[in-house]
Amino acid sequence: MLFYRTALLLLAGRLSAASVLSPHSICSESAKRICYEDDGGESQGLDRAHVQYVADYLRFLGRSGDTPFWTMPREEAGGCGEWTLPVPGAAPVLPLAKHTSPWLASSVLYEDLAAAVDGDGGLLACGDAGGQVGVVANVTNPLYDGEEYKKTGAKPEGILMKLVRAPRD
Repeated sequence: MLFYRTALLLLAGRLSAASVLSPHSICSESAKRICYEDDGGESQGLDRAHVQYVADYLRFLGRSGDTPFWTMPREEAGGCGEWTLPVPGAAPVLPLAKHTSPWLASSVLYEDLAAAVDGDGGLLACGDAGGQVGVVANVTNPLYDGEEYKKTGAKPEGILMKLVRAPRD
């Protein structure tokens, strides 16, 4: 009888430990590129010129803005923030950044966001369908080794780039 009680307590402990970890699974979307018309999905009907404009404007922000980094702060449990990127005039494209690692602060260069759009394996390859892909930081860029970046405690990971059709007003 003691054996069964001990086994039951151990099992209950494992189940409660698993539930503590479950908020991480809420945000777990693959970093692999997904084009929205694949596997029976629906194309977003995006114009390639507008998609390229998103990449170009993100690079412009990185060169001329207050900071070359897009940063998503650590969020409370259950948060998987999806933020509109600051790209004016991008309509009908709506560029979004989703925080897939809300338990840490994530920060990547605007250049890396742009590369997720028009670089190798980027969303431009989805044509007019739109899609999503994990942002891969070019950690060989010396800005990631800079004192300012290190002071933030942020990591160059945990951001998913999405391109969808903007809602009509």
